[in-house]
Amino acid sequence: MVLELAGSGPRSGSSAEAGSRRSTNPAGWPIARLLPVVLVSLVFVAMVPVIGIAYLAAQSNFEASSRQLNEVTVDLIDQRLQAHVGPVRDQLAYISEAIARSEIDFDDREQWRTFALGTLAAAPQAVGFVVFPVEGEPMRFTRADRSVRPERRENLPVPEALFDRARTMDGPGWGEPQWSRAVGEPILPVIVPIRMRGEFRGIIGAAIGTSDLSRFLKSLELAGARKPFILAGRDKVLAHPWLGKEQGSAEQRARGRFSSLAEVNDPVLAAIWAPEANELVWLGPGSTVSGHWNWVGESSHGFIFREIDTYKPAALTIGYHMAGRESAWARWIVRGILIAGGVLMLLTAIIAVYVGRRLARPILALADAARSVERLQLDKVPALGGSRVRELDLANRAFERMARGLRLAATYLPRALVDRLIAQQGALPASEDRAITILFCDLEGYSAYARGRPATETATYLNDLLARVGPAIEVSGGTIDKYIGDGLMAFWGAPDPAADHARAACQGALAIAREVEAFNRGRRAAGLHACRMRVGLHTGTVLVGNVGFAGRVDYTAIGEAVNVASRLEQFGRRVPRQGEVTIVASMSCRTAALDGFLWQPIEDGPRDVAADGALPLSLLHGRA
Repeated sequence: MVLELAGSGPRSGSSAEAGSRRSTNPAGWPIARLLPVVLVSLVFVAMVPVIGIAYLAAQSNFEASSRQLNEVTVDLIDQRLQAHVGPVRDQLAYISEAIARSEIDFDDREQWRTFALGTLAAAPQAVGFVVFPVEGEPMRFTRADRSVRPERRENLPVPEALFDRARTMDGPGWGEPQWSRAVGEPILPVIVPIRMRGEFRGIIGAAIGTSDLSRFLKSLELAGARKPFILAGRDKVLAHPWLGKEQGSAEQRARGRFSSLAEVNDPVLAAIWAPEANELVWLGPGSTVSGHWNWVGESSHGFIFREIDTYKPAALTIGYHMAGRESAWARWIVRGILIAGGVLMLLTAIIAVYVGRRLARPILALADAARSVERLQLDKVPALGGSRVRELDLANRAFERMARGLRLAATYLPRALVDRLIAQQGALPASEDRAITILFCDLEGYSAYARGRPATETATYLNDLLARVGPAIEVSGGTIDKYIGDGLMAFWGAPDPAADHARAACQGALAIAREVEAFNRGRRAAGLHACRMRVGLHTGTVLVGNVGFAGRVDYTAIGEAVNVASRLEQFGRRVPRQGEVTIVASMSCRTAALDGFLWQPIEDGPRDVAADGALPLSLLHGRA
């Protein structure tokens, strides 16, 4: 009967686990992180410059096109203004030159009437003429009555400053915009000096109406919600689309003066000079127009304008305003390139991470299989699937063949020895004298059992038994040295040193006894032949190390202690049988195993076991 020893179990951990503990942590990045990082980095390196260049190019094109569009629009208003006032100026210049050449008599009013009618016909925007001679009464000619009418100087006074200015002029010049009561609209005066034979004789002036300018601005079709304007100074509106309408012009005539910014039914224009204006960044220093933007209520509006010096002393400002959503929409199109590029980069990065992980998956599986091999867990090596990458598929097939070869080789090699070789990075352990405990066991009656039976049946019988005995030895920390027919040799304390090798060997022998008893119970229950086994245990100093030549080496133990253990197993034939396994141990083994086991001294021990510390002998029955 086998008894258990409380608190005295087998050595903790297998040799494979010990080898795993000796393994160092691998350095470097995991490929599951490295591949996505590399792929995402490549995507960013490739796409960031392209998106950046595209964005900068689009931003530059947007600024250039916006600046060009604004300049062209303001140029259109400027050209229309010039086309409106230019003919009148040219007509006055012609009259001045005709008088200087004596083609027109400055003092002949009838001749003046004929010239005035022709001038008005050629320049319908001129609403009237006025002549201020240095001496004599001034004359006025209006389109309404088509007559030349003399005026008294007190009714039509001429500032002396105007005469002083005209004396210094070489050609037509402009005056300050004024409100004309006669025509009921703002006018832009143009004057020209009259000289006859080098003598300054007076001034001819023309009044250019601005109603046509307002009607032109009204008919001007600008893209989007853009509204043009012409200002005289900062607060007077010279022309505006609202004034080109009947209602707007009627309200202005009723006021009898210039319309202010707040009186043209345009709250956006009224805010043009609001404080804290914001800069339009796309109007560079080389632009021919100026501009800013302001908040009007809850909406933003941009003002594009140009101050014209051509009509001094008149300070005219031409331009237009537009809703901020128009430029915002264009800016968002440009920003859309950046946003779309960022979204594309993000999607590409996600795909790169996914692809990287997919690519890393077979490599990770190969690494897991390699770790299982490193730990000698050859039965846990996972099956490696096929791969569409040729090199990975070849590596998987080669590794699977290697793992199968190692599983086959491991059946012929002690696991503890292989584990130690791995820990020593493949260097063979040196031979040395070491105190170990050796075990020999043999199956009784196997030859008689095998006689007359098929080889497969006898091999199955032996293998089933050894399949129980072998693990019992390895779990207790023992190393199976070799199988000898229907028996085997094992030892404790090598290749890894162990101070309690004798105790572990006794525990292993008792584990063998339990396994044999369990094996026999199954055999008897099936109506099959049961077995008996003899075990010999001896502790002594032997030479452990490599025996053989370079091409074939066997790690084993050599010495007299090995022979003693073998003789003890043989001696088990002569001792009284108790149970199905007879365990004979030497005194050196019993002494080294310490307390905790049940021993039965053998009174009449053999005299042919010649080894120090071998006698007297004892039978190991179990644990106390």
